[in-house]
Amino acid sequence: MPQNRRFITSVLVPDRVGLLRDVTQAVFSLEGNIGAIRQTVVDGFFSLVFTSEHPSLVTPEALRALLDASLESEAVVTVLDSPEALKPVVPTGSRFVVMTRGNDKPGTILAITSFLVEHGVNIEDWMVEEEDGKVVYIAQVVVPEAVDFRTIQENFRVAMAKLGLIGLLCHENIFRATNEIGPIKSLIGK
Repeated sequence: MPQNRRFITSVLVPDRVGLLRDVTQAVFSLEGNIGAIRQTVVDGFFSLVFTSEHPSLVTPEALRALLDASLESEAVVTVLDSPEALKPVVPTGSRFVVMTRGNDKPGTILAITSFLVEHGVNIEDWMVEEEDGKVVYIAQVVVPEAVDFRTIQENFRVAMAKLGLIGLLCHENIFRATNEIGPIKSLIGK
């Protein structure tokens, strides 16, 4: 029997101060160690996804029950038993940033994501913000190595312009260098 069990957990609950502490306290009380973690607040809702390792006798049901007891009744908690990290089923490639800006209207996210899927581009992270009355969509994506980046870049710009959006697709290091203040060496990791 393996010494540890690995869980993937998601929590969705109306935001309040102390939620991350309460979740981590529950994990710790079951002798768990959190590995990867991603937390954000979307429209007043706390959203958290994390991995944790626990002694082999701890079950996903035990962690879910403890989190349910520790959080508000509106909380939605899912705990999946995942003994091994899953191997990616998406193509490998380079990381790029996709950014679009324009008026908010139905179908915009569908148009952006449809374009990316048609070109085999995988979305790893997605964020939407409002800026000066316009909606800005920013995504971190992986462009497959076999794809001609310059063609996708130009086709994306043209496709978004047809929707009345400004579209940008650039390598993540270029995006960081043009959008962050600091020495270039620290931005490219050298």
